[in-house]
Amino acid sequence: MIAHQTVERGLRTRFRMRSSEKRVRRPRSTTCNCIDTAKAGRAAGLVLALVLGTLPGCRTPPIPAPVVAPPVEVEAPKPAPPRDDEIIVAGQRFATGTRVITWKEPGGYNAYVSAPTLPKYYDVRLAPAVAGDKAPRKAIPAGLGALRGMVDQVVLHYDNSGLSKLCFAALQQRGLSAHFLVDIDGTVYQTLDLQERALHATTSNSRSIGIEIANFGAYPPKDARMLAKWYQPDKAGRTQIRPPKEIRDPRIHTADFLGRPARPEPVRGKIHGQELVQYDYTPEQYAALAKLTATLCRVFPRLKCDYPRDPAGRLLLKKPPDATLEKYQGILGHWHVQENKIDPGPAFDWDRLIEAVREAYK
Repeated sequence: MIAHQTVERGLRTRFRMRSSEKRVRRPRSTTCNCIDTAKAGRAAGLVLALVLGTLPGCRTPPIPAPVVAPPVEVEAPKPAPPRDDEIIVAGQRFATGTRVITWKEPGGYNAYVSAPTLPKYYDVRLAPAVAGDKAPRKAIPAGLGALRGMVDQVVLHYDNSGLSKLCFAALQQRGLSAHFLVDIDGTVYQTLDLQERALHATTSNSRSIGIEIANFGAYPPKDARMLAKWYQPDKAGRTQIRPPKEIRDPRIHTADFLGRPARPEPVRGKIHGQELVQYDYTPEQYAALAKLTATLCRVFPRLKCDYPRDPAGRLLLKKPPDATLEKYQGILGHWHVQENKIDPGPAFDWDRLIEAVREAYK
């Protein structure tokens, strides 16, 4: 009994001691607690960032990089192509309002090119002779200014060939030249820069511009049958220009052109007192010639838009005295320069031309 009680008391005492030990708490380290809290905070922040990053509505859009436009290469403006109505004067172009084909273009006639056995077909323009000065005349300076102070005449010719193609070939065979050819369809061909002295009218060459107009020419009445080779009536009886069959390629710029004289009947008249018969030029030639001449009158201020007149105011039908010709400024025929010439012939309508020139000049 006593032994039993003694064991029981020992067990109780031992139980109370263990219970006391459980109730006694060990003090925690302050340092370790702070470190654990910081780690936990960082971990929580990282988790929060990862969670927020996975939410599309919460992402901050990236700032786009500035867009730099590639450099734009600006092409230099291309020069405008030449118009089809321009003439060339001292290297400069002037519009005329009518079709012009220069020596630089395909299909043009180039008087700068001569046959090896012949001299060149042009020369420099010479300054006027000084009275009493026997020294050779000097060439005028190049350029539009000097040229404007020199040119004051336009000399009109007929080519006596019927077509500009044949006219140009004839001029080259003879070592001659003209600045312009006007074909039966009104196409104007420029063969030289107006800076050059064309060889077409002897004493007037240096001061003038030469124009050859396609026409078969004028003949004495006894030889008027020659005109039938080029001028024939059609089925309706109207006169038309029909080049002879041996001319296989008339080289008329206007396709299928059918030319007719402005007046259907032959025109009779006198030049230097000689009776002549001739068919008129075509309306297309008058229209083109008027626009060309009006342009020349604008470019050259010394050039007057008129023809030589007698004391009564009518067309002068012969060569004027040398002193009068030397002072004359304007449009004239080859017969006004040389007594042995009759072109542009009695059929040329001077009033029609001058009226059209003045109208175009306005």
